[in-house]
Amino acid sequence: MVERVSGLKLFHLTETKPYKQAFALGQVVKIGESDTPFFGFYEGSRTYPVTDPNGITIPMRALEFLKQVEAGHVTCPNLPTIAVEVAKHYVMLCRELIMEDIRLSEFNGEPPSRQRCLYTCESLEQARYWKQLVGMGSTVCELTCTGTIHRVDASLLLGDSEPLSVTRDRARRYWRGDAADSPQWETLFVGVAEVTGFGL
Repeated sequence: MVERVSGLKLFHLTETKPYKQAFALGQVVKIGESDTPFFGFYEGSRTYPVTDPNGITIPMRALEFLKQVEAGHVTCPNLPTIAVEVAKHYVMLCRELIMEDIRLSEFNGEPPSRQRCLYTCESLEQARYWKQLVGMGSTVCELTCTGTIHRVDASLLLGDSEPLSVTRDRARRYWRGDAADSPQWETLFVGVAEVTGFGL
């Protein structure tokens, strides 16, 4: 459920990537006014380098690259890896757009937007679980948070091809805070957070 909090301890995985800087101890961050670095990533284009007949390397957008490989104009020894990268890129974008549409149209925009929130955990154990699952290069930090939270089950998120009606139903369950058979809890946060612990 959507809840207002003040001084609540939450935990977050932080790391530096090409599109974001890791948090630092003592840092105060305001979350919710702009897109997250994760969603902001979609402001760029996924491209792959291709060398033309003159020996000049040019970036080629993902679908055009795959079309050129299919037509035999470009050779690609790691095609399976690139094809999976491209598919995941667009599945995740689709997922986030559907999630936001359902949040706005059916939940009055009350839960924090996935596009502008900070993904947090309510316990150190949950944060360490997520670190093992997706964030081995990250550091667990403790945040002292004042703002709005919403606890949701990430296992309900779209991860592969399925009927749109199923995706929409799962999105509704996610925003209601329902649990699937094997939940993966995450807490969406918007507001002001201070990094009060680091390297946990």
